[in-house]
Amino acid sequence: MSVAFGRISVMAHELDPFAGLGDVRWSRMRHAYGPATEVPELLRGLADPDPAARETALDGMYGAVHHQGDVYPCTLAAIPFLLRIAAASDLPGRAEVVKLLASIASAEDPTELTGPYKKANRTVTAAWPLWERLLGDPDPRVREAVAGLLAACVDGPRAAVTSLTGRLGDEDDPGVRETIVRTVAALCRRQRGAAGVPGGADDVPGGTEEVAGGAEGVRDWLGRVLAMEAEPQVRLVALAELASLGGGPAVEVGEALELLTALYETGTPPAAPPADFETPTLIGALRRAREERDAGRRAPRAGELVHTVSEGLGERVGDRVRLLTALLRSPDWECQVDAMGPAHVLVANWRGDYAGLVSALGERVLGERARGERPLGGRGRGRPGAVVMSRAVGVLDALGELAAPAADALAEVLAATERRVADHTRLEDAEPPWVIEWPRDQPTVSPALHALSGTGDERALPMLAWALERERMPRDVAQLVGRFGPRAAPLLPLLRRRLRDLPAEQPHDHRHDSICWALSRVGPRAAEALPDLLGQPVTEGWLAAVGAIGPGASVYEPILREAAASPERRLAMRAARALWLVTGDVGVAVAVADRYLGGDNPYAVREAADLLGCLAPAMAERERAAKPRITLLRRLARRKDRYGWVPLAAARALFRLTGDPEAALPVPARVWELNRHTRTEAAELCAELQRAAVDARPLLEAELGRARRHNASDDGYGSAQVVDDEKLLRRCREALDAMS
Repeated sequence: MSVAFGRISVMAHELDPFAGLGDVRWSRMRHAYGPATEVPELLRGLADPDPAARETALDGMYGAVHHQGDVYPCTLAAIPFLLRIAAASDLPGRAEVVKLLASIASAEDPTELTGPYKKANRTVTAAWPLWERLLGDPDPRVREAVAGLLAACVDGPRAAVTSLTGRLGDEDDPGVRETIVRTVAALCRRQRGAAGVPGGADDVPGGTEEVAGGAEGVRDWLGRVLAMEAEPQVRLVALAELASLGGGPAVEVGEALELLTALYETGTPPAAPPADFETPTLIGALRRAREERDAGRRAPRAGELVHTVSEGLGERVGDRVRLLTALLRSPDWECQVDAMGPAHVLVANWRGDYAGLVSALGERVLGERARGERPLGGRGRGRPGAVVMSRAVGVLDALGELAAPAADALAEVLAATERRVADHTRLEDAEPPWVIEWPRDQPTVSPALHALSGTGDERALPMLAWALERERMPRDVAQLVGRFGPRAAPLLPLLRRRLRDLPAEQPHDHRHDSICWALSRVGPRAAEALPDLLGQPVTEGWLAAVGAIGPGASVYEPILREAAASPERRLAMRAARALWLVTGDVGVAVAVADRYLGGDNPYAVREAADLLGCLAPAMAERERAAKPRITLLRRLARRKDRYGWVPLAAARALFRLTGDPEAALPVPARVWELNRHTRTEAAELCAELQRAAVDARPLLEAELGRARRHNASDDGYGSAQVVDDEKLLRRCREALDAMS
């Protein structure tokens, strides 16, 4: 068989895979870190007999030649040689090379590719005869890698689906069958609605009649796989993919739970046997982490399948909650651990009733403090119960008030802990500490105490007080204290003492300023801290604290006036607002706002408009109606702004200054879709406008009806994601109430 790979033609079994490697002008190409001169060495290393050498070479390919998924000219030049390695049955490391080719071809998401990414995809998928042959390779890991690579076939999905479905009946490896099912479903999703997608496992080119209708044919095929397949892990993938494709009979959660129970009872083989070598590479570190994660487990691959099933259920949040809650309450610690990650993903990205799920997480926090358990294998691994507890706390950490059903469990386990401070490497083999020590940074509050504080439960306050008193005070403890607002007043003596004894002007040490912010959240009751603020650096936090104390801080008027004249914008804005709150002097604050309102910096314009909005109730009627300012605000409210923040701030200020809602009314609807992160403030403006904003009611109701969080992203997760979205939901309800 002769196959053309770019300009290099090879006889897969007869030629040296590296023939012509020296003829490529690698030095004229670049990768992520400079000239691509070492690419020939890396390519040869991928087929080295020594597995450590192969891992090092693979790390170099991912780290430089295919850095973070990028495709460079040297990446394209390497493809023909990678294809040759994959084709040479006598070479080691071929499965990893095929996976590298799949990544270069963007198999995970090959839609809408352009430029070198599209060229890479077409070059890899053009080697179709090779991939068809390797679907029958003696090495199951190669077959599995090829089945995953075929997800990149955007230009020929029918042929790929035909080969994969035709291969399933002859495939005896569960991992390969699992990947075949995943890839067929992925190709179907990308080509949904395309006619002529094969519909049966017996379909091969020239074989039985194809089923028209694409998704319907694949759903029928998945249904047959689910009915006939013996391996629980393959049936679970088929079940999940059926759920994700939708359109057919609803997938039952009970069936998924039965399959998962069977899988945990029978166990699964590890993804790969533990290696007997070490390399100082990122890939090596990830491999070791996987080995440590799998150590002591009976079903190490089950966790991925729990993710698959949960994700497959999509918007069926209630069913996902049922599935994960049942796993969390299973007596099998592996079930419990494997439910944690999907539970985190679910709550972070979807709205729903999570009281039962959170209660189950609380049970895992409280109920797994058993002694005498068999330690797990691997470095730094503790007892299964401690691992379960640590993972449960990790899920609860970023839920804010949603973690309230687990507050009792968190408070009890924190109160009973025997070790209040723990090293960051020892979090899975001990009860939750209060403080975590880091080797090259300041300590932090532990996730468990952070989670309890986020619920607003006052049982956290004595523990936060203990952390405040430590000589090495955690860098985030004052921030958590501030969340309690006036309820944190009993901690004022501690806050005052730390304000005096902590360094105030050390770079990268923001603890001093965070105490000032905490005082600002306590409000006027923080007036007793005024002597301690004297002589401290005038920062934004300091100004916020003085402003929140209000008229009782009038002794600082000269300092505030001087700061309001500062050329540093943020400091001047904060000082102007504080001066108004302390002395009632609106004039200086208005002058500072007007100074920046007409500028070119959108951040400054937004801050100026926000300041005017705050000042509006205290301004004289003549000041409020000043024609140049009103004209400018009207123009800003109509402004085509990339992110929507300036029109939103201008509209709010304009309404507060004039009492006329007309100019403000169009703004919330305009910025809502422009920038989803403006929605909370847009809803707040609707609440201010009350009945005048009734035309925005459908917008608010539609938001409340969405299942997915407004700030959810497929590209990552923010620590405040859940808290911010729950705030948006509250503001939408408040706005609807105000309209009524």
